[in-house]
Amino acid sequence: MNSHLKCYKKNEVIFLKGDASICAYLIEHGKVDIFVGDETIDTLVVGDLFGEMGVLDQKPRSTSAKAHTDVVLLEVKTDQITERLQQSDPIVKAMVRVLLKRFRSLLSNDMALPGDSLLTEVESVMEDDGLTKIKLESELRSAIEDGSVKTVYQPIHDINTGKVAGFEALSRWEHPEKGVISPFEFITLAEETDLIVDVGRLVFERACEVLSQLSEQLFININVSAKQLDNDLFWKDVVSMMKEKQIAHERLKLEITETLVVDYEQAKKWINKCRALGFPICADDFGTGHSGMEQLVSLEYDVLKVDQVFVRNMFENKKYATVLQSIARIATDLNMKLVAEGVETKEQYQSLKLLGFDYGQGYFFGKPMDEKDVINLTKNG
Repeated sequence: MNSHLKCYKKNEVIFLKGDASICAYLIEHGKVDIFVGDETIDTLVVGDLFGEMGVLDQKPRSTSAKAHTDVVLLEVKTDQITERLQQSDPIVKAMVRVLLKRFRSLLSNDMALPGDSLLTEVESVMEDDGLTKIKLESELRSAIEDGSVKTVYQPIHDINTGKVAGFEALSRWEHPEKGVISPFEFITLAEETDLIVDVGRLVFERACEVLSQLSEQLFININVSAKQLDNDLFWKDVVSMMKEKQIAHERLKLEITETLVVDYEQAKKWINKCRALGFPICADDFGTGHSGMEQLVSLEYDVLKVDQVFVRNMFENKKYATVLQSIARIATDLNMKLVAEGVETKEQYQSLKLLGFDYGQGYFFGKPMDEKDVINLTKNG
């Protein structure tokens, strides 16, 4: 069973007034009574959240709770709520504080509450989509712990030889009920909390294991986030993993997405830290969003990874082809390696070869694959 799920029998006490507020609960199955003294003030059902007030202001429980029927509860950790509250709009935080103060004031006067008044008002602050997100976060936490978050590897080929040169490590999560969760959705969710550090640690550990079985000429690219880049303990763990597996640092290339390069001074610190550790730095999705010439001048990249939108449209619109030519010339002059994303046809591959690209990645070369297929591919290649 999910380590964050708790089961209670009918009439079993979940917590009592005055207990420490260590977590909130989301009802997965059954009903829960909220009571003060001998009076039940509300009966909650599947999908309801309770115990959140003490989590928000870290005060002892102001009410008691017991199982109305046999129940299954999902524990919502303190940081899952408080981190979001800290990051929220100041007006939202003020509203929550006012509601908490009003609710506790009523309870302290031993006033009975209608089941659909203030509890409903408090719940309205935390929208349904917010509850869904919290639930998904708890499930992601469990998936990381039990290994349900997988790592797959998409081949990166040498454009000149056509042979595999390395791989990009990608995270995949197949939810037991929702099926495959899009990487954008669950990585974005992980980045909102420190879960992204746990995901990153898992990916680096697996990448080191794969690299230990491959030729020393092969590399793996890994995307890194702001929270990972800021976490010195995370990098200490990564360096320790690599030392244990005897992996040279240049075989792990760190991809920094253009969305992180808004504050150039901060980006410089991140890149300098990683380069000092011996990691090559790759500018991911180059050419979109905030990407620009200043980025190439200000930041010490080793590799430019050109966004797939340019490759996809290179034959449809001459402007895209012109931009690719310009990037290729600049990269050569700045002594940077070039990777083209989204290569899907032989024509694209041949054109990129003529432009002087070093590497290509996309379905033309291969789809993401598991560790076993990586080993087989490199043995056959």
